Amino acid sequence: MSESVLPSSAPGKIASTVTPEDTELPAVLRAPTRLKPLSWQLALSLVNLAVWMCTIPLFQILLPNQIAALDAANKVALLAGISLAGGITAILGNLLAGALSDRTTSRLGRRRPWIIAGALLSAASLVLLGLAPGIPVVAIGVILFQFCINLDIASLAALVPDQVPVRQRATVSAFAGLALPLGSVLGLVLIAQAFNVCRTSYFVLAGILVVIVTFFVLVIREAVLPKGIMSAFDLKAFLASFAHPFRSRDFTLTLVGRILVIFGYYTVVGYLLYYLQDAVHYPQATQGVAIFQVLSTGVLIVVTITSGIISDRLQRRKPFVISASGILALALVILAFFPVWPLVLVAAAIVGIGFGVFLSGDLALQTQVLPAQRDNGKDLSILNTANLLPQILVPIVVGIVLAVLHSYPALFLIAAIASSIGGAVIFLVKSVR
Repeated sequence: MSESVLPSSAPGKIASTVTPEDTELPAVLRAPTRLKPLSWQLALSLVNLAVWMCTIPLFQILLPNQIAALDAANKVALLAGISLAGGITAILGNLLAGALSDRTTSRLGRRRPWIIAGALLSAASLVLLGLAPGIPVVAIGVILFQFCINLDIASLAALVPDQVPVRQRATVSAFAGLALPLGSVLGLVLIAQAFNVCRTSYFVLAGILVVIVTFFVLVIREAVLPKGIMSAFDLKAFLASFAHPFRSRDFTLTLVGRILVIFGYYTVVGYLLYYLQDAVHYPQATQGVAIFQVLSTGVLIVVTITSGIISDRLQRRKPFVISASGILALALVILAFFPVWPLVLVAAAIVGIGFGVFLSGDLALQTQVLPAQRDNGKDLSILNTANLLPQILVPIVVGIVLAVLHSYPALFLIAAIASSIGGAVIFLVKSVR
């Protein structure tokens, strides 16, 4: 299979010559066999926490409030449109970082140059959002942020198949997965309780991201990809390489299933603020979102770690992802039919259980359907689009449902059905237990 590389203008140096296919692979491209220590897992969790601490609160609290303050009458449509544009650029950033980091021959390793670049540019985008005087600049800031933060997301995810053996991946997946809800809660608490001002919050999050990523790249080591492993850059071959993993039925099923399950989850987290305001009529909706996340995350922490350990011991991934889809669907049904605060809290706990079980097996499942070790970054970035496509699909569905039906129950029922179908699709995967 032809391999392609990035021109010399990209971060790091890029391989540019051909090695015969029968040449023994260098250590950096071999399947890992050494278990990673707890310190490595915690460092990976910490840097992912910083990434999600900036990302989720931005879309749950900062951006909705900022848009509502600038144009309250059109807040739903503007949030949907800006989220859609950001989701498209997020996919581009994720795919490019995954594919091009596979071929980077920097002395820092394949992934770390992209992690550094993504963090610095994301921080600059957050500063721009903090200074934005109107909707056009807000839109530009979100688009830039989504592209840049996904340079980090793709590169960090690729470190797992790069360095973690299969028998440990569910545990590492659990630690990395905890970063999303923990980062969300810490960010929400920081914003809602400590600063409660959009501009200050943006600046603080930018600073936290830069500090933690700098620490991470200093303490984590990567093997260097030797020059001469990849072929010379060819645009046609490079673009064609993104279609190669779809020859694997299980890879394709995993992608589709993940999109549907995560669609359900994002429907909750993306529009919880407006749901509390418009359907539940909760008087302090911003604090309500924070309470929802704290409760959900408290449950999730216990469930994720426990499920991850069990998954590694059993060496089974599918049952965890499949059961998670049904549990998330149950939470969505409760939100659809019972828009009252006490039952919203019940749904929060169920979301914590469902998403915790999902996180414990999801990343491990993804890494076990990757077709080729040398393309880990690219192929995993394609699977990562399952985290990003719902950011495009959810605003479209929300816009249509709320505009035509004016119904949050219909919205959450659609999300529950999608999540349930996602679990059924994962059931069809054959190469992973």
